[in-house]
Amino acid sequence: CGVATGNLTMNGSEFKRVLVWSGWLRLSHWSIAAAVLAAGLTGWQLGEGVPVSATLLDFHYYAASLLVFGLALRVVLMFVGREHERLGGLFPNASEWRAAGAMLRFYLSAGRAPLPRWYAHNPLWKPLYLLVYVVLALQVATGSLMQDYPIIARFYLPSVHAFWAQGLLWFSVLHVAAVALHDLKGKTADVSAMINGYRLFF
Repeated sequence: CGVATGNLTMNGSEFKRVLVWSGWLRLSHWSIAAAVLAAGLTGWQLGEGVPVSATLLDFHYYAASLLVFGLALRVVLMFVGREHERLGGLFPNASEWRAAGAMLRFYLSAGRAPLPRWYAHNPLWKPLYLLVYVVLALQVATGSLMQDYPIIARFYLPSVHAFWAQGLLWFSVLHVAAVALHDLKGKTADVSAMINGYRLFF
């Protein structure tokens, strides 16, 4: 459960400001976000065939180290975090499938359909978040191995690494667009929630 800071009134509507995301979860989220951005930018330059400088390569590895930190912290929270931060919180429960369908209608209508309510994770994105963590772990593994073992089980690891890097790029774009649409059409302050931890509930 979250911790409410009390009932507040805004424009005649009463709402609660509730702590949903712990500081550890937010640290993990922003570490992964910064790492994916930095690794993506440096990886794109490395893949363009431009002369590779030691500094550029170093920055790519620094980003990878930050990613390992953020991902490891997220895995720990899957077992010892708040109830909705744990592994089970990444699987929609029976009561959330209706909200997931409503969420899909909201996206397909570009925000014209009603935005459903949820407490922590967006019910439609829960399985995607879990898939992203798996892909991030795969990126760490392929990035670590591909210099010494470029081919494993007939897979060319640099190609695998590049393919999933593009997948992460598109996921990041969709994620940012979706959250911006939530804040534009909704009332729960999703953007600031990942900064200060608090969501608004009317």
